[in-house]
Amino acid sequence: MKAFEFCCPTKIIAGSHALDKLPDELADRGVVHPLVMTDAGLMKLGVAAKLTDVLDAADVAYEVFDQVPPDSSMDVVNEVARLYAERGCDGFVAIGGGSVIDTTKGAAASLACEGVDFATLQGSEILHADLPPFIAVPTTAGTGSEVTLVAVVADTKKHAKLSFTSYKLVPHAAILDPALTASLPPKLTATTGMDALTHAVEAYTSIQKNPVSDAFAVKAIELIAANLPTACRDGANVDARTSLALGSLMAGAAFSNAMVGIVHALGHSLGGLCHIPHGQAMMMLLPHCVRFNLYHGVHAGLYGELLSHLAPARAAELGPQAMPAERDLAFCDALFAMNEHCHEQYGVPLKLSELGVAHDQLPAVARQARYDGAALYNEAEITLDDALEILEATY
Repeated sequence: MKAFEFCCPTKIIAGSHALDKLPDELADRGVVHPLVMTDAGLMKLGVAAKLTDVLDAADVAYEVFDQVPPDSSMDVVNEVARLYAERGCDGFVAIGGGSVIDTTKGAAASLACEGVDFATLQGSEILHADLPPFIAVPTTAGTGSEVTLVAVVADTKKHAKLSFTSYKLVPHAAILDPALTASLPPKLTATTGMDALTHAVEAYTSIQKNPVSDAFAVKAIELIAANLPTACRDGANVDARTSLALGSLMAGAAFSNAMVGIVHALGHSLGGLCHIPHGQAMMMLLPHCVRFNLYHGVHAGLYGELLSHLAPARAAELGPQAMPAERDLAFCDALFAMNEHCHEQYGVPLKLSELGVAHDQLPAVARQARYDGAALYNEAEITLDDALEILEATY
């Protein structure tokens, strides 16, 4: 076995009423005046209030920044860093989805480097200073950002999504409380769940995979596949919501070590140039990218190994005598079927044309995806024609 590394330093607090542990987690880290990061939507829905109520009850003083946009941006990162310093804050609590958590990572990194512009830290392991205390409280079971070493931040001037990668960016603690995802509507539950599934599938098939990341990825796929339909159908189901949140976290830990692939390369480009929400992009692209890889002989056999975890009934139907190629195709078909179910039941779009993407935008998306860092971890190099082929299939 070749040498490998696996790191997941985040403390995980999960289950019903896990949010009640927040004051203790802050106290353990010496935080007495945190900056609470969230977005306007979560403020309006009263989700952020579930967290601030806990802080109020514990007499913890705090500041709130609730203007994180759907795509975190460099401008907002720098604005938050300034606010943190001005208000005398001594730690971060991020409650929200990937954009909120990634914006917080960016601001914390900027402060750790004495307020430097976060843009100068782009790349891999450029950040060497420790972040201020940072607790992530995810409200979607999708990005896994609460345990990842990655922050994706938009450069609004260049219409590009910039990736920052460092173990220093990993939050110090993650609190998974099903009460915070109970109000997530079915369509968003579906797209964020498929985002998490994509993390796990790409981690398992990455050229940087290892036995530990594989274990996390496989369990994540089991949890997501078994609980996503229930969570979409019955958002108040505590067990399904908790399992889905854990699946998202485990998928995040898996890809934080094994990295992702062409689904993310294309998704980052669609987000930056066409403003397609990340989970939506992942959901649409995943089965098409798997089919593309199989057609080109990439990851042969690996997808089939995941069939029993994604679609156990189909795996049992095929039986142990099925050839690896047959299992690979059945896995791909199961992904398409999951998407079709979400489209029919909850109106989730499955075509780029439905989302207002102009056909003449595809070449630019393909060019940018071709040089996205995630593409490096696919077994085969993706050409401009390859990227266009997948985009055309998704259009």
